[in-house]
Amino acid sequence: MLNAPELTDLRAANPVSLDEARRLADALQLHSRVLSAANEPFAARAARPARRRVALVALAAAAVLAAILVATPAWALVRDVLPFWDQPTAPPAVQVQFWSLNAGAPRGMSPNAVAGETREVGRFTFGGFTRTLWVAPARNGGFCSLWLPRGGGGCSTAGRPLSTGALLRGGVPEWITGDAIAPVNDVVIRFSDGTTVHPRIVWVSSPIDAGFFAYDVPAREQTSQAHVASIAAYDGNGALVTRQTFR
Repeated sequence: MLNAPELTDLRAANPVSLDEARRLADALQLHSRVLSAANEPFAARAARPARRRVALVALAAAAVLAAILVATPAWALVRDVLPFWDQPTAPPAVQVQFWSLNAGAPRGMSPNAVAGETREVGRFTFGGFTRTLWVAPARNGGFCSLWLPRGGGGCSTAGRPLSTGALLRGGVPEWITGDAIAPVNDVVIRFSDGTTVHPRIVWVSSPIDAGFFAYDVPAREQTSQAHVASIAAYDGNGALVTRQTFR
């Protein structure tokens, strides 16, 4: 059943990262459950019809899970998505700042941020401050975001799967913020010595449909010899989507 041609075709049409599948299987302890069911002596299973039924159910569940894994993108199973409309509404002072994004835009280029629908989607500490990330849908089909206080922000640009901001000192980032949209599934920050980190991404549901991250660069990685060299975005299959370099 697990090698059925139909499942192979599904996996080819909608591939799933093997690492993500393993993570989900580990979380559900499927490996140990299936092995324990398969290795139980036949006599013991015959003597325990109830346990045999449980084993069969476990094997069936594993088969169903395998079918789901090959038919569903990995992020849909393992990614936590924040429901936008369930988040706290921004106070009037914050809504005014989003309204100002519309008022300050050049003629014909307003993002049309819906200031009254601004929501708080997370708090992050970087640059010595704990900042709140506020996000508002925009009538142009995108969104606008602000990191307050003093964290910057802006509005999404169509066709840009990764947008970043950074505080630079001598061309070296002290902190980095960003947002990502499909097909991006992961963001990797690479240092000049080749080491990497994966910043925590807060994924937000429709109407935003984007992920947001902030990374406070360690002081030891803020020198001309040791620093952030690039930020790269990858899709769910591990293929490079885009990369931004520094220095």
